[in-house]
Amino acid sequence: MATDVQSKRNAYGRGEEQGRADALGGRPHSDPPRDGSRGEKDQYANGYDWGYEQGRAQKLDLVVWQEGGVEDAPGGLGATINICVRTPNWKETVDAGEREHVFTAPTGFRWNGTVGAQYKRMDQTTGGNLPPVRAKVSADGRTLAFTFHVHLNTNKEDKDCIVYTCGLEAVDGAALGRFTDGVAQVGTAPPAKLKAEVIEDED
Repeated sequence: MATDVQSKRNAYGRGEEQGRADALGGRPHSDPPRDGSRGEKDQYANGYDWGYEQGRAQKLDLVVWQEGGVEDAPGGLGATINICVRTPNWKETVDAGEREHVFTAPTGFRWNGTVGAQYKRMDQTTGGNLPPVRAKVSADGRTLAFTFHVHLNTNKEDKDCIVYTCGLEAVDGAALGRFTDGVAQVGTAPPAKLKAEVIEDED
């Protein structure tokens, strides 16, 4: 009995190790076979599933940043902010699956709910044919949230970085000035600071 338990543990460990290695290597989930006996085959598959999920989370070591400056006046035309995501060295392969994105607008601003996603490559070309982003905005307008499939450098279409272009606007009565307390959180990646400036309406 003790030998049987140990062999199952070993199978689970082998599966976990292989699952993590596949995820970190950017390889697809191999879906190991199961036979329903709760024996070594099932334990290996269970370990593989767990290791793959852990590897995906670990692999989501991404760099998130705001591209360019943003400004708007209360009652103005609104603005867009570009939030970019790349791998640490631009070339690593990442397929992290569906990941939660939570963006908090800087003080004095609110999201208008529009979000577009595309790839921007080192040669400045864009594309990728990404699906629509279905985002939700909190009642106060400060929080924008959506789930999106994060993958980079897995084929010729998804190279270099993802750019989310989000619409936001200065709120009525907002104090003038530059605010740097916005936050962009993409899955388990380190959060990025979002910045925008409330300006006077020239009209």
